[in-house]
Amino acid sequence: MSPISAQTFMVVGVLRDDTDLAEFAALRNDEEKQLELLRSAGRIGAHYVSPARRATFVEVIADDEKQVAETLATLPFARFFDADVYPTTPPDAAEIAHRARATTA
Repeated sequence: MSPISAQTFMVVGVLRDDTDLAEFAALRNDEEKQLELLRSAGRIGAHYVSPARRATFVEVIADDEKQVAETLATLPFARFFDADVYPTTPPDAAEIAHRARATTA
């Protein structure tokens, strides 16, 4: 998979009501480290959090939804969220150019 031209997926995760918030908070550093590793490997793009909605939005760069699930499974927070995966349109020329610059910077 070339992260420059690969398919992207937007994952919307909603925090489960039965989440142990102390356990969740204890894993924050591990989650941030893993996100950085995935980012540097070209498997994660944008990542946003909406605390008010108890939701997270993660751009996953993958060949297919199976690979998205494999990527998400490496995140310590994954077990706390119900996730919906949305395939996005293939990257256009401007996005491909942006990704190429980002990987060489």
